[in-house]
Amino acid sequence: MNRPLIVVTTIMTLAGALSGAAAETLDGKSPLVCAASETFDCAAARQCVADTPEGINIPRLIRIDFTAKKAFTRRLNGEERASPISDFQIHEGKLILQGVQGGYGWSMAISQETGAMSLTISDDEVGAVVFGTCTGL
Repeated sequence: MNRPLIVVTTIMTLAGALSGAAAETLDGKSPLVCAASETFDCAAARQCVADTPEGINIPRLIRIDFTAKKAFTRRLNGEERASPISDFQIHEGKLILQGVQGGYGWSMAISQETGAMSLTISDDEVGAVVFGTCTGL
């Protein structure tokens, strides 16, 4: 067997094992941590603007505790926040979470297969869209 084929076979095997492990931890029971990577700040009558999570005051890490039915964050200044998860469903291979905090509604979708995450946060005048990845703790 030649070396490139061995490397490709090894990578494919590891990728399959890791995706199986991800699916097991993204079961809607085990706690998760989600990392925000891309954010967009949106307002009525203007285009959304790409920004960093810190630029629009969104914590980079979000911890999800399905048992407590809460999403936890810590801001750069050390302030810790908890938002209740008011609705949770598993639908077509996605974990769908929703809640309300501080006058803003939020909704999060997480792929059980890949861990890819999108989060929207909005009120009647502004909104934010966040993309990232989640993994089991």
